[in-house]
Amino acid sequence: MQLTSKDGNMVVDFYPVKFADGTINTRHIFKTLTFAGSTQSKRYINQRDMTREIDSRVEGYGYEVTDMHTIPQLYNGAYACSC
Repeated sequence: MQLTSKDGNMVVDFYPVKFADGTINTRHIFKTLTFAGSTQSKRYINQRDMTREIDSRVEGYGYEVTDMHTIPQLYNGAYACSC
């Protein structure tokens, strides 16, 4: 899923992730935060945190859903969190 701010400067992307063997990771989502076309952060978050963030940004800050990402990204342990 992709969320875009009202002015279009801030974009938050959420991607499903998969392991090297092709199985989908049902626990984590890969999140990227982009400001003015420049990537600011990349990290894994859990499903619950993604749902809360989407609700907050859409309901509270007027972000719009601008795309749906369905192609899983390869899990990279370097970005792993302790979620």
